[in-house]
This record gives sequence, C-alpha cells and structure tokens, in this order.
Amino acid sequence: MIPSFINSLRPRQWTKNFIVFGALFFVPGALLFPELVLRAILGFILFCFAAGAGYLFNDVRDRDYDRLHPRKCKRPIACGSLPVPVALIGAFVLIAIVVAGGFWLDLHTPVLPEAATPLRSDGLIVYQYPFMSTVVGYLAVTLIYSLWMRNLAILDVLFLSVGFVLRAVAGAVALKVEISPWLLLCTGLLALYLALGKRRQELVRINSNGDSSPANHRGALSGYTIPLLDQFLIIAASVNVMSYSLYTFRAVGHPDNRLMLTIPFVIYGLFRYHTLIYNEDAGEAPDEVLLKDKPLMLSILLWALCVTFLMLSSGQQG
Repeated sequence: MIPSFINSLRPRQWTKNFIVFGALFFVPGALLFPELVLRAILGFILFCFAAGAGYLFNDVRDRDYDRLHPRKCKRPIACGSLPVPVALIGAFVLIAIVVAGGFWLDLHTPVLPEAATPLRSDGLIVYQYPFMSTVVGYLAVTLIYSLWMRNLAILDVLFLSVGFVLRAVAGAVALKVEISPWLLLCTGLLALYLALGKRRQELVRINSNGDSSPANHRGALSGYTIPLLDQFLIIAASVNVMSYSLYTFRAVGHPDNRLMLTIPFVIYGLFRYHTLIYNEDAGEAPDEVLLKDKPLMLSILLWALCVTFLMLSSGQQG
C-alpha cells in the first residue's frame, strides 16, 4: 500500500515544482546564503506535498473515469491498490504538514542579499502569511480546475498556467523577496505552451484510436481541434521567446544585460520541445519528455548553469 500511496503522489510530476527555485536563482547572490537555499528546499518539499494532496483528491473524484482510460486505469486508486479512505487520510496529513511548514516560513524572516528587494509587509493577511496564502490559492485553483474549468476549452489551460505562476510566487515568498512580474509572466506563458501541447497530443491519440467523440475523454477537448491548437502553440512559443527576452533586459537588478546570453538556450529548448510534439508525438506527458529527452535536458542544464553564474557574479558585485 505504501508504494501505491507514493505513486499516487506522482513523484515524476514534481519536476513542475522546480519552478519554486526560480527566485533562488534569479535573486542576485541568493545562492550564497545557505539559509535561503534551505528555505527554498523546504518550500519545494511543501509544494510537492500540497500538489500530492491535490492529486489524491483528484484521483478519488475521477476514479470511475480513470478506469475507462487506457493509461490512467493503472493509477492506484482507480485499480483498487490504494483504498479511498487511506488516500483521503493521507491527503489531510499532507495538508497538515504543509500548514505547519508554511507557517514556519512565514513567521521567520531570513537575512537577504543586498541586491534583493525584501517582500513588503502591511496589514493584509496575504502579506503577513505570504507562503500560506500562496499555497491556499494554489489549492483553490486546483480545486476549481478539477471541478469545473478542466471541462471548458481555453479556460482549462489558463487555469493550469495560473498554478505554475503560483509555484513561482511561492518560491519568492518562501525567501521573503519581491519577484519580477516579468518572471511570473514567463512562467505562466511557458506553462500555457506546455498545456496546449498536452491537449494537442491528447487529440492526436484520440483520433488515432478512431474515437470520434473527444468529449468522452476530457470535456475541454470538445472545444479544440488540432489545427486550432497548432495556431495556439505557435502564438504561445512566440510570446514565450519575446517575454523572456524582455525580462533579461535589465529587469532583475543585474548590473548589465548579460542575462541576454541565456536567450539561445530558451529558444533551443522551445524549438526542441516543439519538434518533439510534431515529429515524435510527444507532449501528452510533459514531465516524461523533460526527463527522457537528452538534448532538452542538456539545454535546461546549460541554461541553469549560465543563470547561476550570472546571478552569483551579480551578488558578489552588489
């Protein structure tokens, strides 16, 4: 039962939560402060637990639908290897851990680098408990998506992208620093691109299986067509490159615009992922693509190393 419970938390999809580390990398000098590194790691773990609790609730609700799906029928709750009561109890325990860890992050203020902008504080509860407010917002968005929005075309992918933006916000408030709105925009647009790619490949799979009723698989798919999603993907890829490029132009407190050196890695990564969607029918499981495609992994690694070097050099100069 323990392996089934862990599998239901979907550890492979925890790669999405690496966005929590965004603030740690993009705040100049933050990586030189061990306390900030530990806070970012704790924020990542707590968000993984929050996401895991959301997956458990979602799988309990969708267990009948999942049993009819060719891939999702193997999920522990759908196949019966994880009883529903155990899944619900586990979800509440995870939420309790998130609440305890979140309050600790909110009540303890770390020492920040000189180049960092401290998170402002006023009478609003959102600023008194920023991490907990972000997690609650994420769980609310997840619940609304699961109950309603996933059946509405366009709104479904927009709500998914909001969840990624909240991950980036959580990484910043865990460190108690302000985060650039440009970085939030880049995060949301990238999530939107990945979600559109996922929807396209779901339609491709349905059409290849000869199923003429996409609504029987996912409600929102009835509002999409493959040509329409192709256009959406091109638009999303274009605005991703543009927004990230604008973000690198003196947008993060960097002494100059050397962060522009990371733009080629972003362009290659998007183009590589686009190639995988169209040439290898990948994209229905973005987490698996990111973990299995070596050129894409290498591009992400080189981008991360370049950003880390530039941010560390900024922190030392500051």
